Amino acid sequence: MRAASTSAKQWVTALGAVALAVILTACATRPLEDADIRTVAPLGSVALFDENQQPIQKKSKVPRKKHVHILALSGGGSYGAFGAGVLKGWTESGKRPEFDVVTGISTGALIATLAFLGSDYDDELEDLYTNTTDDEIFSSKGLGGVFGASLLDYTPLKKQIEKMVTEHLLDQVGAEYLEGRRLYVGTTNLDAGELVVWDMGAIAASGHEHRVRIFQKILRASAAVPGIFKPVYIQPTLESKARQMHVDGAVKAPVLIRSFMFETPARRRSLYVIINHKISLEEAPEAVEPKVLDIARKSISELLRGLTYKTIYQGYVSARNSNTRFRLIAVPDDEPLAKTSLEFEPVQMRQLFERGRAMALSGKGWANEPPRLEQLERISRR
Repeated sequence: MRAASTSAKQWVTALGAVALAVILTACATRPLEDADIRTVAPLGSVALFDENQQPIQKKSKVPRKKHVHILALSGGGSYGAFGAGVLKGWTESGKRPEFDVVTGISTGALIATLAFLGSDYDDELEDLYTNTTDDEIFSSKGLGGVFGASLLDYTPLKKQIEKMVTEHLLDQVGAEYLEGRRLYVGTTNLDAGELVVWDMGAIAASGHEHRVRIFQKILRASAAVPGIFKPVYIQPTLESKARQMHVDGAVKAPVLIRSFMFETPARRRSLYVIINHKISLEEAPEAVEPKVLDIARKSISELLRGLTYKTIYQGYVSARNSNTRFRLIAVPDDEPLAKTSLEFEPVQMRQLFERGRAMALSGKGWANEPPRLEQLERISRR
């Protein structure tokens, strides 16, 4: 199993950049069996619709609060160990609030689901992000993956999500939704080219017979790195035969922060952003080799780095313009990371987990604004 895992990582390193480059420049050939049931109509920012075209959600009270706490968790694959560590240390410091709104993208969507339910799930998060191995996330397809929908088979990840997301867990999420708390997850509708924000609490509270499967599919879609993992097809309506291709939400937004999240009536608001990666604007540990793979890999890496920083800055502006306190924590520049976020090595993940834990426990890792802002980029306190 370890040999197969090593082989899989070699395929990712050698071919991942090319696969992503192809996705960014052209549409792959679609399976014939899907050709007559596809649609590019966007889903929009809704949970899902029932056969009567009504959102499958129940009304819930949104009481006015003295202080609303919003948590946004970024993607990052195995680097999610950092965010899990931050939450653990935050709990141990005695200063972790109950979050009124929690959002997640990609690996952050998995963390967000458990973080939404509180510190009782810290141990489960720690186990997930310090003991998981490659074999529990993906398996190699070998050369055949180059000619299919993905390089790797994410069946092991699918099983992990199914193990985590149960009827009992959804009952808990749904109960919190009905009390006015919100859990949002982002996916990218690749057909429509848009970010879709899913109201996961509404799905959990809907009582729909397929709510568990829908919840699981959305989490899987949010983590489906295009080209590496196969996309997830989701129906725009429950009775429709049409299906839309959904992939990693980080394609459109590496961290999910939207203006409507600041609309809950409150005297004070705080936004906490956890970035499961470094957010340095540039990284040059070594010169780029004049080879196609190296040039493509570095170019895509820089595109994603710029998008992440832009998204963080937009969140900062939205927070300040709504009189919301902005707090940011990210992997420090001096912290060694695995070569790719698809390397699930327990020793490395434990080290990253403990770094996040120590930073949150000390309270010294939080910043009040994105790094390296120029003077006119800052939003004045109101």
